[in-house]
Amino acid sequence: MTVTELTTIPNPAYLFEFIHEQSFKEYRCVLNNISTATPRFDEFLLIDGVDVNFDYNGYYIYNIYEQQSPGNLDPALTVSMVETGRAEVIELDSPANEYDSPIYFNIYEQ
Repeated sequence: MTVTELTTIPNPAYLFEFIHEQSFKEYRCVLNNISTATPRFDEFLLIDGVDVNFDYNGYYIYNIYEQQSPGNLDPALTVSMVETGRAEVIELDSPANEYDSPIYFNIYEQ
């Protein structure tokens, strides 16, 4: 992401809006830029279940807005949109349950 190049206010908070491409359900959260190389790229840390709770895996349209308020979740109250794009949310595979039991073969003769 490169939101810094389009940001017009000092020390902004960034409102992230995610819109699921199939259900059109919207998710919003405010994240801080944690990048140490903002002239090249911007980095944000989003934790599912902490910052936002995605109900679905799949593709989302994301919009990032700059704003002064670290608590606002309404895009209409932001200064401007600084980036839009497409993101994929995937669920990490959980370990499979494996059972180690002997296999017995019975042969019946007549």
